[in-house]
Amino acid sequence: MDDVIIERGCFLGLATSAIEAYNRETNGFLLGNTGTRTLRARRREVTVLRAAYPLQTEDRKPNWVSHGNVRAFERAQRTVEHLDVGYEVLGGFHSHTGSDGAARLSRTDLDYVADEIRRIGRTRSLDRARWLEVVLALRRREWTRSHEIGWTTRQYRRKIGCTVAIEPSRGFDMTIGGYWVRAGPNGRPGTWDITGTDEARLALPWSG
Repeated sequence: MDDVIIERGCFLGLATSAIEAYNRETNGFLLGNTGTRTLRARRREVTVLRAAYPLQTEDRKPNWVSHGNVRAFERAQRTVEHLDVGYEVLGGFHSHTGSDGAARLSRTDLDYVADEIRRIGRTRSLDRARWLEVVLALRRREWTRSHEIGWTTRQYRRKIGCTVAIEPSRGFDMTIGGYWVRAGPNGRPGTWDITGTDEARLALPWSG
C-alpha cells in the first residue's frame, strides 16, 4: 500500500517528540493498521498511522540516535508489540536536525532498520519483512515578521511540509517523509538483508 495516512494523535506525537529533543535526534515506534479511505476522489486501501511512541532512554546526538539502554529499549519493544489495543507495530520514526538534515534515509538509517528487522526475525517466523520508517527533517527558524502561533502544512507529491510557530518570532520548519523498507533472510540464521526501499505517499486528510 503506497498511501500512508497520519492520524491527528500520531502527527502530534511525531512533531512534539522531534521539537522537544531538538537539536538532537529523536526516535520511536509507529503503531497503526490498514483501512480504507477516500483519497484523490477514490476509495483506497491505505496504511493508517495511529500512534507514535517516542523512546525515552536513547543516546541522542545532533546527527544520530542509538539505543542507550538496551534493556529499556527491549522492554518498550515488547510492550508495544504485546499490548493488544488493536494496533500493530508498523515501523519506526526518527528525526534529522540542522541545516544539513533531509527527510530521506541515509545509509546509517538503513543499517538501523536492518537491525530492527533482525530483532523481529528472532521472534517471528517470516519469509520476508516490510518496515515503514518515517523521517522528520527539522530546522529551527527565527522570523523578523510576527507569525501566528500554530502550524500550517505544505503538501508535496509524497512528503508533507509543515511550519510550526511556537512563539510569534520563533519556530520550526519540518518536512516529513516515509519509506517502506523491504528485507529478507540472507541464508544465515538470524540475519537479514535490505532488498529495497519505496517512498510512501503521506497525507493528513484531516488537516483541511
